[in-house]
Amino acid sequence: GRFLQFTAPSYADCMRAYESLNTYAFPGRRNLGYLFAFESRRAEVMAFSKTNENDKNIATNGAMRLNAPATPRRYEAIAEFNRMVSGSGQGRGNVSCPWTPVLRANCTYNLCSSYPSIIFAPCTVDDEKPEGMRLLRDTASFRSGGRLQTMSWASRYDGASLWRSAQPKVGLQGNRSPADELFMKKIGECAALANSQAAVNGKMPPRPSLAFLKMLTGGINESDLMLENFRSKDVAAFNDKCMLKIFDLRPKSSAMANRTAGYGYENTSHYKNTTLSFFGIGNIHAVRDSYKKISALCANPATNDVQWMQLVEDTKWLSFIRLILSASWQAAFHVRYNRLPVLLHCSHGWDRTSQVCALAQIFLDPFYRTRAGFSCLVEKDFLALGHPLHTRCGHGEGKGGDQNGSVSSGQSDEISPIFLQFIDCVFQIVNQYPDYFEFNTKYLLLLSEHIYSCRFGTLLCDTEREREVVASIRQRTYCLWEYLESFPDLVNKNFSPVSMLQESDIVEHKGCLLMPLPSLLRNVTLWVDRHCMHGAKPTLRSIPISLFNNAENSVSNREQQHPLHGAMDFKDNSIKMAWKEAARWKEIAKQKEEEIFALKVRLKEVTN
Repeated sequence: GRFLQFTAPSYADCMRAYESLNTYAFPGRRNLGYLFAFESRRAEVMAFSKTNENDKNIATNGAMRLNAPATPRRYEAIAEFNRMVSGSGQGRGNVSCPWTPVLRANCTYNLCSSYPSIIFAPCTVDDEKPEGMRLLRDTASFRSGGRLQTMSWASRYDGASLWRSAQPKVGLQGNRSPADELFMKKIGECAALANSQAAVNGKMPPRPSLAFLKMLTGGINESDLMLENFRSKDVAAFNDKCMLKIFDLRPKSSAMANRTAGYGYENTSHYKNTTLSFFGIGNIHAVRDSYKKISALCANPATNDVQWMQLVEDTKWLSFIRLILSASWQAAFHVRYNRLPVLLHCSHGWDRTSQVCALAQIFLDPFYRTRAGFSCLVEKDFLALGHPLHTRCGHGEGKGGDQNGSVSSGQSDEISPIFLQFIDCVFQIVNQYPDYFEFNTKYLLLLSEHIYSCRFGTLLCDTEREREVVASIRQRTYCLWEYLESFPDLVNKNFSPVSMLQESDIVEHKGCLLMPLPSLLRNVTLWVDRHCMHGAKPTLRSIPISLFNNAENSVSNREQQHPLHGAMDFKDNSIKMAWKEAARWKEIAKQKEEEIFALKVRLKEVTN
């Protein structure tokens, strides 16, 4: 770890510095305005604000109304929906869109406070009509926290799509909800109709051979992935009926235990044409314990390096990474090759669900492998759809000496590095397939540092309502994405979407990145740049090839570089000396070879 030491001329000055650090670093949830993210832009915000009490921009309660320009959103719900379902050139043709935006039901965040103001539903659900609004409300009441099923990603060709929600309120008595069952039925019916229209119009992406699909799965969960209905190449057989896959990302034992608290999982006998699978991903407590172990291991100067890999595996951090990647890959497989709608949920539907849903979209959609697309993906599946970043990261809480800055044991039990774990999963894919991404691993490293820095407001607060309505984050703080995009060395110079797709327009089946699953899982490795960043022992860093090849052409001086503490610096004197030493010995070896050759020639002349 890192330790900063301050010296003060007197004890009084030392106490004032201590109190100031506590106030600004750990102000508590009620005083987040003290965080640097807000302080750094305070002068600019105040310059745009009106202080005259007679000004019409003053609110009725006397508070100032912010007039500062807001940083643009990276996720605009309607624009992103149109991009997904219509595309830039191929379009749907005569295939009608099976999904529709819900504009009224949650516009004031009354349906679900942790959801965005715009969600998406089957096209047969109309929130402009009383029966449609009633269906949405009844469905939300049967899901934990009101987090009903909403679409996160959809194919532009047919009914293949990704959905997410929270667990149902089944309980020990096996409660049912006709509204929830009807809503799920509508998802399946709309997907089936879109698949039939796509097959008739020739818009459905081609399916590869059965042998190829078996090679991709590598025998992992093959009975679930290789559906009998889809083994036939007959289009009519494929579209005979459309199933809905339900992915419960929890261990089955945890899902069953939640029934004692009034929750649980779906009984597929009540949901027509659905199947349920469990994926055994650990909860926030297991992730937190694992992260503490891997952090302690990497920082320990007495670590037994002979057993390093075994010790890393014993922390179970990499095991959780593999479980998340496997679930994400299988969800993407069902969407891409089986053309099914897939519903993802865990307990609350905002931790494991956000991770798996976002990673599945990275596999499916090349747009999310660009910088603009990745920022849109994070803002959609983590920020807008309610991943509680403040609660999980403890921004401004946990170390203060006063009551406002301290955090209770109940609150601290909710802290867990879920978003960091997601970034680690993205690193695994970028590390194995770097040329499919516009950004490199250095981009992810810098992003991971600012999860907890509180320098930007992008990752503050828990919900869209808190960011937009309560805290006015985009008007009062700087944007993390703009900061990351200001550094040219975070871009992968080998990324070429045109050559990758071999077409001027992005075609879904060519832009999909679904590598063989065994290859992905077997090459999961420790993210050394992140976890060993401040380790006590020297460790070889992960080096993007583009940075290595362009080391001398990168930013000319250290002041212009972004602060990546512990990252490989190619201008470091020790590395320069090593290169020079290697070149010197190479030259010496060459000279010795020439001398030996000359001696052999002379010896031959003497003997003759």
